[in-house]
Order: sequence, then structure tokens, then C-alpha cells
Amino acid sequence: MAEATEIRSVAIDDLIPYVNNAKVHSQDQISKIASSIREFGFVSPVLIDRDNNVIAGHGRIMAAKKIGMTQVPCVYVEGLTDAQRKAYILADNRLGELADWDMDLVTSELEMLLDNDFDIDLTGFELPEEHNYSEDDDAEGDFDDIEKLESHYGVPYQGNKSRIADIIISLLPEGKRLVDLFGGGGAITHCAMLSGKWQEFLYNDLNEMITGLFVDAVNGKYHDERRVITRDEFNDLKDTDAYVKYIWSFGNNGLAYLWGKDIEDIKCQACRILTADTLHDRRTEYAHFIHLLFDNKELVDNKRKIDRLQNFEHLQALTQLEALQRLEALQRLEALQRLEVSNISYEQYEHKKGDVVYCDVPYEQMGKESCDDYGLKFDSLAFYEWAKSRKYQVFFSSYEISDDSFYKVKIKAVMSLMGATTNGQKRNEYLYSNMPIKSDE
Repeated sequence: MAEATEIRSVAIDDLIPYVNNAKVHSQDQISKIASSIREFGFVSPVLIDRDNNVIAGHGRIMAAKKIGMTQVPCVYVEGLTDAQRKAYILADNRLGELADWDMDLVTSELEMLLDNDFDIDLTGFELPEEHNYSEDDDAEGDFDDIEKLESHYGVPYQGNKSRIADIIISLLPEGKRLVDLFGGGGAITHCAMLSGKWQEFLYNDLNEMITGLFVDAVNGKYHDERRVITRDEFNDLKDTDAYVKYIWSFGNNGLAYLWGKDIEDIKCQACRILTADTLHDRRTEYAHFIHLLFDNKELVDNKRKIDRLQNFEHLQALTQLEALQRLEALQRLEALQRLEVSNISYEQYEHKKGDVVYCDVPYEQMGKESCDDYGLKFDSLAFYEWAKSRKYQVFFSSYEISDDSFYKVKIKAVMSLMGATTNGQKRNEYLYSNMPIKSDE
């Protein structure tokens, strides 16, 4: 059985390409590989034998030359017969081409990257046509204002308002205190604290773990957080560790582990590579990755999983880095001393003079007049009646609702990424209020 041994840097001029390499690399492909190396680093070493003959990585070598590299990291593979080496060179190039893509999963991953303002061209994929909206897609132009995320607010959490936080904050009036009654991951509170429109802030949510995660992030708890959480660790810690519960769960819902059992080992190892502190540590972790690949016959034999392995650096491992960076970025908040945190129901809120009240309520499911998303039950009609009964102004955001007695202004056309009935749909989102909404326009 072949064995991958130590990793070391080797001069490109000392490497010997396989003369009968049947894989043809176009200039466009080489350029894309070069862009990937610039973005992620050379995280996928070339495989060579002890005589510096290249077994896998011809395209990466050409891309490295294109960007001026003179040396590349290489892993020595020993124990292959001449016939096995020739067969592996063919298999390395061919198995990925035979694999099918789960395009629903690919689209979901690309949407996550877009939501984090990541250049998806680096992945080699494009969103399906139905997700590339333009004025031509809608005769009235209702959805021509869907934009990429420009800023990241709050902690990763289901239904996070990061995409439209800036717009919501711009529509809310100035006052003494911004009250975020359904705070969730804190995107609105975070954006508000950076805006300078209010002196004080009330961040409220029934979920004490998510508010705790937000405050811990602001206090710098996750500055050096580099844990890679396995499925077993997730199940053991999710009820007590908010970082584990929300950063390492699918869709940040706190319920299910981030990856399926068939790929979790590979994904975790990919995270260890990408979060390594030094280049040496990264290369060491990659050597472990190669060992894992060669030692796992079931993975090697499954062409679909091979396909995922070959593209791991473009998939969910990167979303974990984005999530961690969002936690670290919260440290820069300077208004923490003016932040009050509570965990009460909206009915328990007591209004104070100068309060500007905003509610990020769960989206009503039309026809049900309630919300069942995220595993919760929310009575939309009861909330509408509460809002209308207030003697002060209440703002809330939602898609179209069943109660037409509220004032409203369009926030933005957005693509719903979560929800049992709305996932992947383009929807107009509105800011509603029980009183007229003043606009600067």
C-alpha cells in the first residue's frame, strides 16, 4: 500500500513532469488555479516520488510558475510500483471528472459564500441562472436591487439580518436608545452601535445562549479561538458552549452538526489546515490529510466523495473561517459600556422616553398566520395586535404579511436562505410600523 511521507519545499525546476501526462490544462484553468493559490495559499501540495517525478499536481505547478513561485510544497509518496504510479496519475485526473455534483448543496454553499461577501469565482462555480437575478427576470423590476453583502454584523445565527442591517438602520429614526427586541445574532444591535445614531442600546432575545455568544465575542473571548469541533464534541458541548452550538451547526441553527458523517473527518482536517498558525503547521496538517485520504479505502472507492475531497478548500471549511472572523471582528465595538442585554418576551418590554423599538420577528407563513421555522412556534397575529396597541412607534421587518393595517416601506429585494417554505426564493422585504414611517428621501 502506498504511503505519503514528509512534506517539504522543492524547487520547481527540480521537479520532473510526467512525460505521458494525458491531462490537458487550458490557460483559463491555469489562471483560475493561480487565483486560488493567491487567495488560499498553496494548501494542496504536489505529490512526487523520491526522484522528484511528479505524480499529481501538474496544473498547480504551472499555476505556481505563472505567479512567480520558484518553490512549491511537495509530499513524497512511496511504495507505488511503476504500474501503480501510472494508474494513479490517470485516476487522480479522471475520478473527479466521473463524479456527479449535488447541485442543491453546491448552490447552498455558494449562497453562504455570497452572504459573506466572498468571491465565488474562486470556487470555479457560478450560481444557477435562477439565482442570478436581473431586471429582465421581473417585468416590474421588483428584484433588481438584490446586492451582495457589504458588511458583516452580529454572530452567525439562523435568519441573521446582516444583509440588510445597514438599510434598516438608515430607515429607523434617531433617538436616545435603540431597542432590538428580537435580537437574535445581534446584527441590528451591532450595526446600530457602529452607526452613531443612538446613545444607548438594548439587545434582547429569549435565547440566553445567543446573547451570551454576542457579548463574549464583543469582550474578545474568541480572539484566539481555533478549535475544530468534531461531531462527538458537538453533541457533548452544544448545550453548554454557545460557540460550539452555533458556529458548528448546520445553518447555525444549534440543532444539527455542520457536516454529514461521510465527510466530517475530511472537513475537520481541512479546517485544521486552514486555521493553522504557521505555514509549517499548515503543511503538517496537510500531510495528515493525505494520510487520511490514503488510509480510508471507503472514501477512495467512492467517486462522489473523492469529488468533494478534491474541492474541499472551496466549500464549508471556508464558512467556518468566515464565522470565526465575524466573532473576532465584534471586539472592535467601543459602545459596549452603553449596551444593556436582556432575555424577556416582547410583551414584557417597558418603553422609555427616547426609545426606538425594532423587532426582527419570525416571518409569517402566509395561510398559517404564524411561523414554524427554526423549530419554534410564533403567533404572528398576536404580535400584530400587540404592535397596534402600543402608544409608541414600533418597527418590524418581514415579507408580505396578512395584516394590511400597517404602514410599510420596501427595504430590499432579498433571497431567502432559510425557512421551511421560502428557501432560495426571491422576496421583497419591508419595514412595517404602527405609525407613519418618515423618510429622508
